[in-house]
Amino acid sequence: MKNPTGIHVGVWTGAILALLLASAGVAQEPAHAEAVDAANLYGDACSPCHGRLGDGQGPAARLLGMDQPRDFTAGVFKFRITPTGSLPTDEDLFRTVSRGIPGTWMPSWEDLLSEDQRWALIRYVKGFSEYFAEEDPDPPVRIPRERESTPELVAEGQFVYAILRCAQCHGPLGRGDGVSAAELTDDWDRKIVPYDFTSGGYKNGGAPADVYRTLLTGLMGTPMPAFERGIVLFAGGGDVDVSSMLGGLDAENALGLRTYMDGQPTRDQLSALPEAEAETLAEDRLWALVHYLQSLTRPKSWFDRQFRGNPEFNTGRSGR
Repeated sequence: MKNPTGIHVGVWTGAILALLLASAGVAQEPAHAEAVDAANLYGDACSPCHGRLGDGQGPAARLLGMDQPRDFTAGVFKFRITPTGSLPTDEDLFRTVSRGIPGTWMPSWEDLLSEDQRWALIRYVKGFSEYFAEEDPDPPVRIPRERESTPELVAEGQFVYAILRCAQCHGPLGRGDGVSAAELTDDWDRKIVPYDFTSGGYKNGGAPADVYRTLLTGLMGTPMPAFERGIVLFAGGGDVDVSSMLGGLDAENALGLRTYMDGQPTRDQLSALPEAEAETLAEDRLWALVHYLQSLTRPKSWFDRQFRGNPEFNTGRSGR
C-alpha cells in the first residue's frame, strides 16, 4: 500500500520507509539483478523525488520544498571517481545509492534494498540519459597512498587552502560563508551554498580518501572545480604576491604563508622537476588540504544533532 501523497521518504521516515519496503518487495531478495522489476522498484523508491521521467520533478520534492533532486536525464553527476566532464562509473552510482547523501533527503539504501535491487536501479537510472548509451566513462582517477595526518601537514593544508582561494567561497574558517557565497549558482541557475566544513557530514564520504577524490574530481554541475595537478602545482618563491591570499589569516598565519611560499619551488624549478617528483609534490599538497579540511570539523551541540543534521531543517541549502 502506498502513501496517498506518494511520499515514501521524508518527515515520516520510519513509517513511510516500512510501507515503501513492503511495496518494493525488499524481503524477496532476487538471485540476480536482471530478475528485479526495476521499473516498479524505481516507481516506488525513487520517482516520488526524482520524478517518473527521471527529471528531478517528483511530487515529494515539490510538496516538501526540497532542493531539486538530481535530474538523471542531464547525465551530470557530482559524485564520481572519473575526471571532471566525464560520466560516472556504475560503481560511483552504486556507491551513492548505497550510502545515500548525508544532510539531504537522499537516504542510504544499503540496508533497505538488496544488492541486486540497487544494481537494477543503477541500470534503470542510466536509461534516462542518452549519454550513457553514446559514451563510456573516462578511466577513474588514481587515489594515491594516503599521507598520515600530522600537525605539520594540517598547517601546510591551511596555506594550500589560502593559496587556492578556497576561502572565497567556503569562508576563512571553512563555514561556507565566503565573500562569494551569496552569488553562487549551479548549472541550472539555482542558488547553491558552499559546504560548511565544520559540520563534518561530507556528502561524498568523509574518509580522507573520499575527500581527496572529491577535491581531485570536483563536483560537476556546481562551481566547485576539480583540483587537478595543474592547479595544485602552484609556483612559490619570494616574488609571488600573496596579498590576495590573506583573507581571514591573522598576522602570525599571514607570516607563515609568506614563509611557506618562499620555500616552495619557483615556476622554473617546477618545470625542471622530474615527473615523479612533481606528481608527489601535487599529491602531498592535496593530502595536506584534505587533512586541514577535516581538522575544521567541530563537535555538534545537542541542537545541531537533533535538528540541523536533519534534512527537514535544511531544505533551503544545497551545499556542495
